Amino acid sequence: MPGSRTLPSVPPAWRRPLAAAVALPLLALAAPAAHAEPDGPAQVWLIEFAEGADASVLDAARGLDFEVRHDFERIWNGVSVEADPATARRLGQLGMVERVWSDVVFGGPATRSDAVTESDAAAESGPVPELAQAIQTTRADVAHDRGITGEGVKVGVIDTGIDYTHPDLGGCFGDGCRVAFGTDFVGDDFDSDDPERSDPAPDDDPADCAGHGTHVAGIVGADGEVTGVAPDVEFGAYRVFGCEGSTSAEVIMQALEAALDDGMDVVNLSLGQSFQWPGYPTAKAADRLTEEGAVVVASMGNDGESGIYSGSAPGVGEDVIAVASTDNPAERMDAAFVAALDRPVGYKTLSDSPEPEGKTDGLVWLGRACKDDPSEGDVNGKAALIVRGTCTFKEKYERAVEEGATAVVIYNDRPGPFGGSGIEDLGVPALSVTDADGKDLHDLAAIGEAPVLEFTGDTVLVDLPRGGLASSFSAYGPAPDLAFKPDVAAPGGGIWSTVPVADGSYESLSGTSMSSPHVAGAAALLLDAEPRLDPRDVRTRLANSAKPVPWGDNPGLGELEAAHRQGTGVIDVVDALDAEACLYPTGVNTGDGTGPRTFELTLTSRDHHVRDYTMTHQATIATTGDDRDPGFSAAAPEVDFSPKELRLYPGQSATIEVTVTPSADLPEGSVFGGRITARPEGGGESLTAAYSGYQGDYLAIPVLEHPDFPKLAAVVAQDPETREYEYRDVEEGETFSLADGPALAALVYLGHQPAAMAVSAANADTGEVVEWDQEAFLPRSPGPDDAMGVHLEDLVAQRPGALEPGRWTLTVKVLKALGDEDDPEDWEQWTSPEFSLSE
Repeated sequence: MPGSRTLPSVPPAWRRPLAAAVALPLLALAAPAAHAEPDGPAQVWLIEFAEGADASVLDAARGLDFEVRHDFERIWNGVSVEADPATARRLGQLGMVERVWSDVVFGGPATRSDAVTESDAAAESGPVPELAQAIQTTRADVAHDRGITGEGVKVGVIDTGIDYTHPDLGGCFGDGCRVAFGTDFVGDDFDSDDPERSDPAPDDDPADCAGHGTHVAGIVGADGEVTGVAPDVEFGAYRVFGCEGSTSAEVIMQALEAALDDGMDVVNLSLGQSFQWPGYPTAKAADRLTEEGAVVVASMGNDGESGIYSGSAPGVGEDVIAVASTDNPAERMDAAFVAALDRPVGYKTLSDSPEPEGKTDGLVWLGRACKDDPSEGDVNGKAALIVRGTCTFKEKYERAVEEGATAVVIYNDRPGPFGGSGIEDLGVPALSVTDADGKDLHDLAAIGEAPVLEFTGDTVLVDLPRGGLASSFSAYGPAPDLAFKPDVAAPGGGIWSTVPVADGSYESLSGTSMSSPHVAGAAALLLDAEPRLDPRDVRTRLANSAKPVPWGDNPGLGELEAAHRQGTGVIDVVDALDAEACLYPTGVNTGDGTGPRTFELTLTSRDHHVRDYTMTHQATIATTGDDRDPGFSAAAPEVDFSPKELRLYPGQSATIEVTVTPSADLPEGSVFGGRITARPEGGGESLTAAYSGYQGDYLAIPVLEHPDFPKLAAVVAQDPETREYEYRDVEEGETFSLADGPALAALVYLGHQPAAMAVSAANADTGEVVEWDQEAFLPRSPGPDDAMGVHLEDLVAQRPGALEPGRWTLTVKVLKALGDEDDPEDWEQWTSPEFSLSE
């Protein structure tokens, strides 16, 4: 249809944040729900009370039709209710109700590389290197040699459950087992984004049928074929996902509450909602859990390729340890022997492709294999060799199968291995190999060698080009309120760990879902050594002792990765255990502006001896320009300390005043940062804190500036599987009807996270204005064209009968991040052209 396209839409009552691609192995944002009926379907809302109030506030609403589902009094000052949008709006108008939140969707666990299946040969080879490499990187293995293994520490895993039958995880569930606590909040069929499967069916069995939670648990504390960071911890398994699909904020918060009730010392959340604010309920609930004494660790997110301000809730919570990811030096992959090369090559099977067996026919070079590309070889009855790029895996795969290929091998057009999905199984295996292996196979095919891949069941370690560097997927901070995030980093790229026994027992996965449990395990080691540490102490010890990550785009120049991407760096368990002082706070937001900024750090001795310290500074790379596609600058700020040198006596604290002056060469609109280190004289552990700041006026970042949006559009249809809407351009003189259609929407693109968004409609004939309640703390649009749909009928569901037939305009207003709600200069606004409504 001319002028039509498919875009996400805001679910019933537009106040839900826009749909967005997320990945946290974990995450994704609210996906669109079905159209609302005029009176609005019942849905779940989170009602936040003002300080000092409680659920008794709702006694004043006894005449309204709603059901209280859960009171989160212990971890969040609010309740979840089921109500239609109009009722939810009226609840929000009650005295002492702070805000009404939509219960947004957290997408099902997804990772940044496809899993590979463990073979018998690998199982017989002893501890596999990837997790061993990771715990060597952070020196958790040295802690094990000291007898510090996490014994007596309870770690809660809020995820897809745990396969407690796995021998590396204890083999049983309940008293006397390693997985001793836990529950299933949702049931196998649950998917919060599917109306037919959105009702939880909880039970007492947290068995994992998706695999993600078992992989996470193995990183925390496997003890067997693989060894986790803390191999003697006790687990709590809190299942918040079904076998597939998404979960909700309400369910995650119930799991946080259960972890508190069960006395978990550490809680890991390898999930999140990208582009989110620290004020979202899951982040606030996680913060509350730390106040109750539990260390909460969460993934920073996997949207690093979407630019800065891409972190996830609950990771962006003020007291949560948000974890970035670095790549392991190598990743274990299935191996195929190539006689013509006299060596194996590593491969991955693309999702939804059949697993290869035996051996392939001879490989013939087909080319790039996009729709309009010429065929560069006859692959009929042969295996097709294709290079990645330009078009989808699905298009390449279907092209090769149409030409008679019996197998498809796609090699990378950039360094390293890759996984992929999106193909539809046509009975022909589709494999991916690295660029180096692919080029070797191409050279053989070019001389008519037709190499054959033989599948032996072995595995091989494949070098990762970003080994020791920030993973390409690892999300950037800071948070939208400029709060410093992430806190620390850990290995998360190419991690071999446990998966359910039925799925092969071990897989290699990548994501901040894998780095977060590494830090959770490290926290458990600290608590094993010093049980009286509180959550702030644990974060401080881990952050102070972290080691810097080189900047991956040009590691030879010596620059360091952005502080707002690595935190203070990769954790070092031994230095955290041995720290003789602490430097606090560990992450500082210096705000915006163009001049110097001053803040204070406190250095506190834990030593038995007098020690002298010298304060030093290392600049980190700055990000410049566009949020989504930033540039980089090595222009270093000038940093002054008062005092620069100091002496601490045992138990003494001292305050250091730090003044940061951004470089005059740094473009406005940049986010800069650095590492501040207290270096002890005469040996001992150095202590590091980090900072970030914005160069320029943060309020100057545009929100509604896009060449194609905002605009009005007609709703065409909704995809029943993806639940995304298709829209078309509005025709001149077209009339819209809430009862009979066509339906109308405003397509809005959010270039940066707004602190609030308000929608109103004005009657062009009478001057009447209809206003809807503001939504606070919205995510930004994730991609360059990812607009959100504000559906007129969803608005009317909040205010039934508010819009009469006639000529109307819609106005969308957004409050800029950190803006003053009472200052008109801090708002941006768009008003639509007139449109006509009929009965």
